[in-house]
Amino acid sequence: MVGRDDESMPPELTDAVLDTLLARIAVIDVAGQIVESNASWQAFAETTDHPLAPDTSTGEAYLACLERSSNEQAVRLAGRLQSVLDADADTSGEYLYRADPEGKALHVRFARTEHEGERHAVVAHRDRNARTEAAANLRLKERAMDEAPVGITISDPDQPDNPVIYANAAFERITGYPIQKVVGQNCRFLQGENTDPETVARMRRAVDEWEPVTVEVRNYRQNGEEFWNQVTIAPIYDEDGEPSHYVGFQQDVTDRKQAEEALETERDRLALLNQIVRHDIRNDMSVALGWGGELADRLPPKDADAFERVMTAATHTKELTEAVGDLTQILGTADPELESVPLEEVLRKEIERVRSNFDYRSEQITIEGNEELPAVDVLATSILSSVFGNLLDNAVFHNDKSQIEISVGVEVTPETAVVRVADNGPGVPDTRKREVFGRGKKGLESPGSGLGLYLADNLVETYGGRVWIEDNDPAGAVFCVELQRADAAEA
Repeated sequence: MVGRDDESMPPELTDAVLDTLLARIAVIDVAGQIVESNASWQAFAETTDHPLAPDTSTGEAYLACLERSSNEQAVRLAGRLQSVLDADADTSGEYLYRADPEGKALHVRFARTEHEGERHAVVAHRDRNARTEAAANLRLKERAMDEAPVGITISDPDQPDNPVIYANAAFERITGYPIQKVVGQNCRFLQGENTDPETVARMRRAVDEWEPVTVEVRNYRQNGEEFWNQVTIAPIYDEDGEPSHYVGFQQDVTDRKQAEEALETERDRLALLNQIVRHDIRNDMSVALGWGGELADRLPPKDADAFERVMTAATHTKELTEAVGDLTQILGTADPELESVPLEEVLRKEIERVRSNFDYRSEQITIEGNEELPAVDVLATSILSSVFGNLLDNAVFHNDKSQIEISVGVEVTPETAVVRVADNGPGVPDTRKREVFGRGKKGLESPGSGLGLYLADNLVETYGGRVWIEDNDPAGAVFCVELQRADAAEA
């Protein structure tokens, strides 16, 4: 074997030792020929079709076979080995041969050696086995955990008090506790005066029963500052499928919790306002409209215009109370559960409501289309009527014609139902067709609050639909509402 010390070890003993090694070892001379190899190399070359074990039975040099190989990795390795033979300095190194259709993955090492004044290259390689790959994957996962944007801890329940055995940098950043102070402790050190005991008990029960759990708990940083911590705890299982450790994920959700608390306060205020508005003002306006209807036929013609203005204002005030109630429902439900709602029934009810509310001027309002409405169910909630109620009211309040004409139509497709509410009013310029759906937006001469279209747009968006405006012919606007069909969603 080239490169051995003949005075310190007999050649046959050196060969025997090398033959016991699992790594494939070969010695290459300056001509690129393999001059020595161990049993593992010989067995690999004879039994394996691999680019790093080419057929040299024709007498062609090993390096020459690698250099003319169609495999780029083999050619690259040939260059590394040639550099070892050519360089004056030691250029030993490693090469990781990636697995490809032409052969298994190998871990290759090479170095230079001198024997009897001649330079040689020693090359050794072994399989990159599952354990090696697993170790590499483990190191990758550890780096990923170290750099993750959420806090990560691992605890060992086999040790007394289930202490933390790993914590990442994000955990230190969130809590303020240095990792070296965290390891060895139970995570209860994050709890404090205002930590909810029931939430803590829920986490403890999950740990005792080896079950995953996610909670939001009030914790404390090292400096005593409170923060809301969204904690997820889950068991980790060993190779035998038995639970061995717990992993915990921590995320600071203080900003979201504070926003939710502020929104909840606002909802409570809106609920109180809604109660006052809908109970007191709505009842008073109903009385006013009732008595106004009694007077409609008794007033002289010269007072008709003033009477109509009073009744229109009273009607709008009553409708505004309904809008406030609908607004409360929108703000009170972040993600409402949609249900199947019969569109025809909703439209007929709202058309009749408008006719009833404006019966004092019924000779000036014509609503067409309700006789031919198709029977179709859409995805919405119980306050879908508010959408079309506001659109129909808008068609009345924003109309400058002496004779108000409104048309309601429905176009049904396999996926959607599109409702069109057309009027003969002044229309909406293209520059304002989206703007009018903003909160508080209204026409310059409109008696409305500007909430109606805002509510309609927000409700339809909640239902997964959309609202837009088209031009009517010859004059006016068409408010279009696209809703998802309930049967299409079920399919």
